[in-house]
Amino acid sequence: MSTAIPVAVLGATGYAGEHSIRILLGHPGFRIVHAGSDRLAGTALAEAVPAFAGETDLILAPDTPEAIRASEAQAVVLCKKSPEVTKVVPALLEAGLRLVDIGAEFRLKDPAAYATWYKAEHDCPELLAEAVYGLSEVAADAIAAARVVGNPGCYATSMLLPLIPLLKADLIDTSRAMVVVGYSGVSGAGKRFIEGNNNLYYAMDGNIHSYKALGHQHQAEVDQELSTIAGKPVHVQFVPHLAPLTRGIHSTISCTLKPGADAAAATAAWRAAYQGRPFVRIHADPKSVEVANVAGTNYCDIGCVNDGDCLVICSAIDNLVKGAAGQAIQNLNLMYGYDEALGLRNRGI
Repeated sequence: MSTAIPVAVLGATGYAGEHSIRILLGHPGFRIVHAGSDRLAGTALAEAVPAFAGETDLILAPDTPEAIRASEAQAVVLCKKSPEVTKVVPALLEAGLRLVDIGAEFRLKDPAAYATWYKAEHDCPELLAEAVYGLSEVAADAIAAARVVGNPGCYATSMLLPLIPLLKADLIDTSRAMVVVGYSGVSGAGKRFIEGNNNLYYAMDGNIHSYKALGHQHQAEVDQELSTIAGKPVHVQFVPHLAPLTRGIHSTISCTLKPGADAAAATAAWRAAYQGRPFVRIHADPKSVEVANVAGTNYCDIGCVNDGDCLVICSAIDNLVKGAAGQAIQNLNLMYGYDEALGLRNRGI
């Protein structure tokens, strides 16, 4: 494209930052002008992340408002956690930049809910009402006009894409239990050991275990979005598991259908909701919904089966792409008027 939009990536050496840069390096509509790392500022990106050797000559810069403004970026992909993210956001917005946050800082609308789920006060709560929850296939118009987009969590994306059309079509009895069992690859924890997740290779090889049962933070945003759609409180009971995979999310959702509804009606609702949307693939049954089929892509695969009024849905995404960097770039595409699939169709991102 004749004029590529300059973009800054904060937290460039983490998994989300690395994958954002990987996509942006091959994107015809954007060019990276700032690759950020406070810890490694002054180091070549290809030295800090050897996978980029021979692909870029970017030098890591500090993630300060001054450095980001000096780069003349117009858009920013935030791949860091608070308080590192929120302390720079007001200055960036004041300078006229538009932001997509891959982290959790702009997903929840209620500051009290944020404090409950993330065990800290939000540093710029005045922005929460303005921020758009960036589920690309559901909120495209709002995303296109937004200054701040909060990228959904990876588990949340895998739950909301199947469930929202079913609520809109009034197929689910939300007064009955809605249970989700999710499985994630170890890259979901980032480039660090988390003792509570027991995510060392030694512990995970040949093993699988639950963590944060009924207390995972993504449950909050799922409840928030489903309640907004339903116009009344909706609650999901979510149990995540860590699986011996590098990447990928698989969620199995069990819910109760309203009288007269069945798997065919659910499939029809998905086809109507996602017609023309390139990254939701609907399968005839759950058997075809596999992590291996979506790894390295921006796809979400979904399929379902029912036994009477019990509907069982399976969904799969790549946590690093559709669950993080891919959806962030999809949202950037929407914000700048590009085809939402631009730069995202290649397998192996």
